[in-house]
Amino acid sequence: MKNELKLPFYLAFQSLRRGRKWTLFFTVLLMAVAFINLIFVSALFNGIVEGSNQQIKDTLTGNVYMTPKQGTLYINEASKLLTEIRKVDGVQAASSSFQTPARIEKGTRSGRWPILAIKPDEFFDVINVSENMTHGEYLKNDDENGIILGRQIVGGEGVELNATSLRGVEVGDKVNVVFDGFEKEFIVRGIFYTNFIESDTRAFITEKALAKIMPIAANKATVVNIKSLNKNEEAVFDRVQGIDPSVDTFMWTEAAGLMKSVSSSFLSINVLMTLVAVIIAAVTTFIVIYVDIINRRRQIGILRAIGIRPYIIVLNYVILAAVYATLGVILGSLIFYFGLAPYFQAHPFKLPITDAVLNLKWTEYIARVEIVSWVAVISGLIPALIVTKTKMIDAILGR
Repeated sequence: MKNELKLPFYLAFQSLRRGRKWTLFFTVLLMAVAFINLIFVSALFNGIVEGSNQQIKDTLTGNVYMTPKQGTLYINEASKLLTEIRKVDGVQAASSSFQTPARIEKGTRSGRWPILAIKPDEFFDVINVSENMTHGEYLKNDDENGIILGRQIVGGEGVELNATSLRGVEVGDKVNVVFDGFEKEFIVRGIFYTNFIESDTRAFITEKALAKIMPIAANKATVVNIKSLNKNEEAVFDRVQGIDPSVDTFMWTEAAGLMKSVSSSFLSINVLMTLVAVIIAAVTTFIVIYVDIINRRRQIGILRAIGIRPYIIVLNYVILAAVYATLGVILGSLIFYFGLAPYFQAHPFKLPITDAVLNLKWTEYIARVEIVSWVAVISGLIPALIVTKTKMIDAILGR
């Protein structure tokens, strides 16, 4: 019995040893391509979702944010609140801003965008606008006449919202900002591009500049942004909730808005694309094994004639399919992790919401290895069962 169980492995080994090496190589390459097809889409969609989520935290809200209670307009004594927040374990940085709608005018072009008054040296610890300056420079705390504009406000070639932009503002230009009941001329100090549309439709001035225009805004805020490590954000959220009963506290996910719908759509597409990739892998394996069996029908018939049981022949091809799948997974993994992933890390997909890289979770990788393995075994089993049902004499004569 033991010798009988060894026989399928022996037949598979001999088949690989005596077979054409180029045939083996291309078979493994086909399996590798099928495996890469299975993991690539998941990795890409993960990269888009993770990238856009991180963009929300880095450029819009921080990990946790606070707003005035419903029915109130401002957070009073913002500096005192920030002092208390910064004492909380897990908080890396915190800053406040005062957002006010305004119309920005340049020549004959104008539009309404949110303008945020900030303390630049505190704000850049939480929101990374300062790291994304493409022209000019970031604001300084004592700048009463400067403004920095997002790329979607400035406009230009390749800008998604160019039709509603100012179309061509440059560093050093003067723009007129019309607030509710008053206006002021600002000098454009810089232009930033975070590659997140919602962030790039904002403009920033200093708290000092706004205090001169709107004294009522002094030491007040419309939002407080809090930065923490991603792994600690829920704990930080729980700790800061009770600091001030006059504010509402939210996780960054509450600001995701449209991105929640986009992420949900990507998950649905991912399931569909995975199903297609599984079918491709199954068909690939089936064709490879079936062609091999057809070419060896006479040999299989002779094996049966000399007493080799059909189940041994079936096991032989199941083992071959498993070997093809294993080698294909190894080759596909090497191509993915040492070829595709580094390439797209250096040259990410440019999207209006993020620069997407490939991000394959380990659990998804294991799941797809299992899928390919089972698909290969089943796809190898079916043609082997078919051929062993053929009459022995027909197999020997190649009918």
